[in-house]
Amino acid sequence: MKNLFPLSAARNRARVARPWLAGLVLGAASVGASAQGVPVSANFFGINYWYSQPNATITTNLKQAKVNFYRIGGNGRNKDAFWAVKENWLPTVQYVKNSLNGVPLVQLPITLTDSQVTAWVNYFKANGVLYYTIGNEPDPTPDSTGQNLTDWVNNNVPVDGFSFYAFRDRFKAIARLMKLADNNCKIIGGDFRNFYDLPISLYYSKFINDVGDEYVTVGTRKIPLLDTFSFHYYDSQGRREQELAGRFDAVQGYIDGVNTVRDGIDNTWTDLRLAVTEVNTEDKASSVWAPSGFTAGQFLATMTKLALAKRAFCVTPWSILEGGRDFSLYNTNNTRRSTMHHFAMLSENQRLNYMPGEQETNPAYSKDDLVFVGLRDATGYTVLLLNNSNTARSYTISLTNQYAGSASARIKLEGYAGVSAELRTGTIEAHKTILYRLTSTGAFESKTYYDDNDAAPVLQRPATVMATTAGQHELVSIYPNPATRSFTLDGLTGPLSLTLRSLAGQVVLQRQTEATTPIDISSLARGMYLLTATTADGRVLRQKLVKE
Repeated sequence: MKNLFPLSAARNRARVARPWLAGLVLGAASVGASAQGVPVSANFFGINYWYSQPNATITTNLKQAKVNFYRIGGNGRNKDAFWAVKENWLPTVQYVKNSLNGVPLVQLPITLTDSQVTAWVNYFKANGVLYYTIGNEPDPTPDSTGQNLTDWVNNNVPVDGFSFYAFRDRFKAIARLMKLADNNCKIIGGDFRNFYDLPISLYYSKFINDVGDEYVTVGTRKIPLLDTFSFHYYDSQGRREQELAGRFDAVQGYIDGVNTVRDGIDNTWTDLRLAVTEVNTEDKASSVWAPSGFTAGQFLATMTKLALAKRAFCVTPWSILEGGRDFSLYNTNNTRRSTMHHFAMLSENQRLNYMPGEQETNPAYSKDDLVFVGLRDATGYTVLLLNNSNTARSYTISLTNQYAGSASARIKLEGYAGVSAELRTGTIEAHKTILYRLTSTGAFESKTYYDDNDAAPVLQRPATVMATTAGQHELVSIYPNPATRSFTLDGLTGPLSLTLRSLAGQVVLQRQTEATTPIDISSLARGMYLLTATTADGRVLRQKLVKE
């Protein structure tokens, strides 16, 4: 195994070789250092497509979700006789390109002969394919001790015909043939199935280091064999952000090391990047989060955040729709599950850059209780907030890279210079997701909320409300509206007096409260009500509320 450069040395070397990378490497050190944020790959938001061609409803839905990258792969593609015929792939490739307006990622079987590899790449190149994987999940399913993993690597025990080193060598041999057949094709691998500490140190490190600096020479060009390092993850234990972040850090450390070596070979090469090419919660009775449940979507959003922060090439959840073991992102009636809703909340509101940030939380709570995701570009900001705990939390969100407010969770994000200091504040209930869209100045544009009682996320836009003091007009929002159990006021802070009346004028609710406190209306009858809120400085705000 080649020696890896220390991480610090890798980063220093990268700064010298690629000045544009310095801000990305420094991360959240300062606003100036990361003023451009972390660029989001054009192919970042993807999905696995393998079971059958989606029907017209799902096809339309996928395009609405702005999913761009479609991985055509899986274990069946590596083993089934039908997929051993390259022509049988063409309808799927064409459907991705022509009906979904997407970019296909094609998985070549690891069992192809040398002559087949060349023929397949030439065939797919003629049909507009640029991106490939080789094989699928070569590593063994782990046991409780991890012994089968160490046997696979250290004792050359084969899985599906390949030990680790046999897989690595065949992967490199196929990659060389592919790059010779199409000098510009991009190869993603090795699609390992086990994303936790032991395999990361045991064989992720070896694969990245052994394959990451290999190349073929074509004329005067040196062409790298590996363009993206990929892995899969199906969570069964309810792992949360801080632990998962440590795993991403470990993988990125190995990638940083080999990028220093790559840069020394040819500083025109693009950096090796990571990718998450399959991800979901585990579909088994003992899993903490079922793939069909609400919290699975929050897990997927968390993994998406961690990948964004590492400048990942893509995240492609498994999968659109399938039978048997059910990892579908859609229900059988073609509606989105929580996994697809959460992924689409980011993809539909994507910006060009990931926005670094940090969280300061009350010691009584865990940082893992809340997950935040920030995106930004010249058109505005997207901020996703996930409460995956069993307790409601108050929060403040600042775009000025400064903690502000007195909430139990304070979040600071690195907005652009001159952004408004106005805070997003509120209370987020247990197992709830909120998404803010903000303008380029940081002003409120819309708010979307979603929890396990909602069939789908609910979008709230501000309504213009007349204030009786000083002739002011202000933008406030009631969310959700319509409401079933409770509502909250957005855009207000501090104490206020609140009165709710029926259309006949009868007072049905009256109280003194904090503006960010949810108001319980579960006991009220369905219908329309008139809300009056009087703030501490004498402003009187009115709005209609619908109780469902």
